[in-house]
Amino acid sequence: MNALKELNFFLKLAVGLAVMALSWAVRGPLPALAVAAVVLAVIVTARLPGVRGYLKGIAILSALVVLTWTVNLALQGSTPADAALTAVRMAARLVATTGAFYFIMETSSPGAILAAASAARLPGMVTLVLTLVFGLIPMLRDEFERIADAQRARGMEIDGVPLPVRLRYALARGVPLLVQAIRMAQAISTGLAVSGFDPAVRRTTWRQVGLRVEPRLPMEDDRP
Repeated sequence: MNALKELNFFLKLAVGLAVMALSWAVRGPLPALAVAAVVLAVIVTARLPGVRGYLKGIAILSALVVLTWTVNLALQGSTPADAALTAVRMAARLVATTGAFYFIMETSSPGAILAAASAARLPGMVTLVLTLVFGLIPMLRDEFERIADAQRARGMEIDGVPLPVRLRYALARGVPLLVQAIRMAQAISTGLAVSGFDPAVRRTTWRQVGLRVEPRLPMEDDRP
């Protein structure tokens, strides 16, 4: 896991984009399922944090995609077999795309993203957007889990209940998560303002960034 975190963020991003492009380029359902299976195998093998929740969520989402696409295409005149094959292909593309970017987010810390973007001399605003998008989503997921634990402590168990109740409890999780996300955004904005953040100013990095992101630059005592 540590080796994956040390890989250059842009290398992982390029691989993720390539996997996404491949999943959308293949035409048949079997090749799309093969790409999705490889992505899921990598995620499970890497033992990423929250992989069980991701697998549960993507299973529900894939089932909804297959159901809605099959019904929609059948209503438009497609045969049931063709509609089902197209729906499976779309679900496999969704799994491959979300899985690839889930892997990137879980193996890239905000510091590593910031170091790689600074070493690449990206504009400050681009660096900020990349850091926030890929760095804050895991934080929001952890906040979502804390809200779920607090609800379970109050008897709002979301597992093993009818679907309408599950949707109602999920909405009860979404509202405090939205409030927390707004508070987090306000805190980040205040921190940037206090630190004098200016997108026009070029930044340097204290990490050695190449194929891997080293933890720090070599010091005098570390040199041979």
